[in-house]
Amino acid sequence: MKKVLALVLALTMSVGLAGCAGKSNSSADKGKDEKIKIRLLTRMAGTTNQVKIFKDIVKDFESKHPDVMVVDESQGDESAFNNKLKTDLASGTLPNIFRIQGVANLGEYIKSGLLMDMDPILKEDAKWGGGFTEGALSYYQVQGHKGTYAIPMESGLIGVYYNEELFKQAGIEKFPATWGELKTAIEKLNAIKIKPIALGAKSTYMAGHLHDQIFYKWMGTEAAKKLGSREMKWTDPEVVKTLGFVKELNDINAFGKNVAGISDDIVLTEFLQGKAGMIITGPWNMGKFTSEKDTKYTKSIKVAKFPSFEEKPQFKDNDMQILSPYMVNGKLQGKEKEYTIELVKMLTSADAAKRFAEESQFLIPRKDINIDKTKVSELFLKNVDLGATSTGIAVDVFDFDPLPSMQDRTRNSIVSMFVGSTPEKAAQEIQAEIDKAK
Repeated sequence: MKKVLALVLALTMSVGLAGCAGKSNSSADKGKDEKIKIRLLTRMAGTTNQVKIFKDIVKDFESKHPDVMVVDESQGDESAFNNKLKTDLASGTLPNIFRIQGVANLGEYIKSGLLMDMDPILKEDAKWGGGFTEGALSYYQVQGHKGTYAIPMESGLIGVYYNEELFKQAGIEKFPATWGELKTAIEKLNAIKIKPIALGAKSTYMAGHLHDQIFYKWMGTEAAKKLGSREMKWTDPEVVKTLGFVKELNDINAFGKNVAGISDDIVLTEFLQGKAGMIITGPWNMGKFTSEKDTKYTKSIKVAKFPSFEEKPQFKDNDMQILSPYMVNGKLQGKEKEYTIELVKMLTSADAAKRFAEESQFLIPRKDINIDKTKVSELFLKNVDLGATSTGIAVDVFDFDPLPSMQDRTRNSIVSMFVGSTPEKAAQEIQAEIDKAK
């Protein structure tokens, strides 16, 4: 438990871990008339279509089970979610269904019994369990531990969405396939007073995603694992180069002014209104890109992979993809455990996946979905097709790092380059976070 305690202390900073970490609202402690509580802490919050579907399924589940009350504490904002999870870990009240970012530290949670092994459930219900794509499940099969410790509930390429109409106005005939072509496109968009890339670094994840894309195209997804295992350092020249490419884009005015002070919702609106030529984002925004209520450019918005580097063709198809899980509290027992597993199955079934795809263009990584192609956009199908060509897949670079603080450290240091810092200094800050933890 020493490593687990250290891990949670790092997650919660100054907050101590309660003695019974991961305890659940066991049905054995309930009175006869008290409902069994199932707590959810996911990122499914807000007003999007996928959130509506999520809530509909939860309501259906509650209707089937009058003795259950689902307490949905999901948070759409990443910082709010992380803070809530840290608090729950510290107080020893881990939700029934939750998610942990990244895979580097899952082994410690597994050792402490905080994560349920889903393998027996996947095998017991072959129709449900056999429908998931192998790659998505294998991402949550942790080295040194038998089993599968999450159910994948979302996948899809993080790509560059671009406005073809604005590109034509700027004299750009096709989406830039290489870094050199990207810089030329930025120059042409600036020339017609269109912000080349809509990026708001106030929500630091956007800057982080930009660097992730660059890192994988320059060094490949396996290099991120080497950073996490300390075979490489952030101060290594090739890694510093990846930070330098971010700075280079900022220096050629790829993002406009005051990048560090602009939020993600503002730049998304700019893109939807045709004030920006490109935006780097995931499938979760496709519903807005194809909605005539949100934008008049529904027929002009296309998707492509982030440009590759001419010098590094071997990493052309090393891509950032979203892969999000539902994880189940490993301390659950009895009826509470049974109901929680049933809810996970309902949320990730083939029927649910079909509805998510057709009504919100949200992709659950199942291979048994019979999608009606007349009900989904060409943009959605293109994203699926592009994602299928990925030979290397990773989410964020810090996902492979055992230090929980690396999410904030890496992103904040990347953002610092938008307000005058250098790639070398940013690399030193990140590496210092690792060195002081030794």
